[in-house]
Amino acid sequence: MKMITLIKAEIMSLSPLFISDGEEEILMDNESGMAYLPATSIAGSFRAYLKSIDENYKELFGVQNKESSMMSSVYISDAFAKIHRLERRDGVRIDSETGSHVYGAKIERLYLGEGIKFQLVFEIHSQRNKNQEFKQMLYKCLKALDKGFIRFGGNKSNGLGNFEIVKTEEIEFNLENKEEWLSYLKKDYAKGRDIKAGIENSYIDDIYVEFIIKGKLTSPLLIKSSETYDPEDVDDKSIKSGEKYIIPGSSFKGVLRHRVETIANYFGSINEAREMFGTIQSEKEKHILSRVFVSESVIDNKEFYEERQYNRIKIDRFTGGVINTALMNDIPVQGTTEFKIIYKKQNNESKDNYAIGIIALALRDLGTENLSLGSGNSIGRGRFRANAMSIAHGENRIDINFDNKTISDQVALNKYVEAIKNSKGREGTK
Repeated sequence: MKMITLIKAEIMSLSPLFISDGEEEILMDNESGMAYLPATSIAGSFRAYLKSIDENYKELFGVQNKESSMMSSVYISDAFAKIHRLERRDGVRIDSETGSHVYGAKIERLYLGEGIKFQLVFEIHSQRNKNQEFKQMLYKCLKALDKGFIRFGGNKSNGLGNFEIVKTEEIEFNLENKEEWLSYLKKDYAKGRDIKAGIENSYIDDIYVEFIIKGKLTSPLLIKSSETYDPEDVDDKSIKSGEKYIIPGSSFKGVLRHRVETIANYFGSINEAREMFGTIQSEKEKHILSRVFVSESVIDNKEFYEERQYNRIKIDRFTGGVINTALMNDIPVQGTTEFKIIYKKQNNESKDNYAIGIIALALRDLGTENLSLGSGNSIGRGRFRANAMSIAHGENRIDINFDNKTISDQVALNKYVEAIKNSKGREGTK
């Protein structure tokens, strides 16, 4: 060992964060009351990412099995952060057959609010000829974290655990130099340098496809927030994260999944669609992780700054008639927003093209107001009209302009749509 390199990265959460203590409670440090991000979680996420892009992760993180044993070359510290805000969110379990909620299956959980800052610290021990290689691997991981490819905590595919890099620093110690040895022992980090540009310029293999669709809500949207128990308050309000109205990733992903499965049913490829979103076929079979990741969407309601209250009547679910004297009121929201989806490729061209095509078709339905979000779709609520959509895959990009009805690469888009028609499921129905 002749080199020690310290890499420090301050990261800030862009969405709520949930790290469980094993009993469905937020993991916190008992002494300080601070939020706690275990080094094991950081290492596990980085290791899994490097493995997915075929990097030499074993040499960096070490390995131990029957055939061989190798020590880790990187040491990671636990990370702590002050808790600024806790959020309580309600959810419902969705029936995949009907697309509606399972009656009585309510979920309630506390999350760490967005804006929480952690400092990640990595210490690389290596020979000089391996130092640059190990650093580049961590650079790639940090860039993937900044782009949302790596996420921390639970419900990652539903938009939680998203972070951005605020600032970075790197300090190198050449242990062949006595003064640098002493600086390391004294924890003298005065010679640190900013490496954010190096992280941004790192090349990341194109195993992810990014979809972004932008537009505005053309009718009021109501995704209910938790009850306040204030007798003077309205019955229902749209959910907020801090002071911003949002569309939670779990709500959007549920709608997206249902539309993808509806399209897949038409083409006879429902099993392929379900695999994209993760599934458990039976207790004996292996759990399939979701390859579709969404982000929380912030609603900019500046054009609709007045919160308008709607008064409605309550309907009896059994008879379909009006319940006398049962008046209710709510405050929905309108504004502009964007949805971001990431699909993780599986190195199978036909399956990957199928997935890209069917997600694009589902987003087209959303952007042309043929798909509703939130509650109240029977009274015209939750409609979204897109003005632009992009599909980015490495250096390849398709731009779709809904206003001008133009597509930058019609041939590439047609290839993805044709993959749906030619799917194995469709062939099996002929």
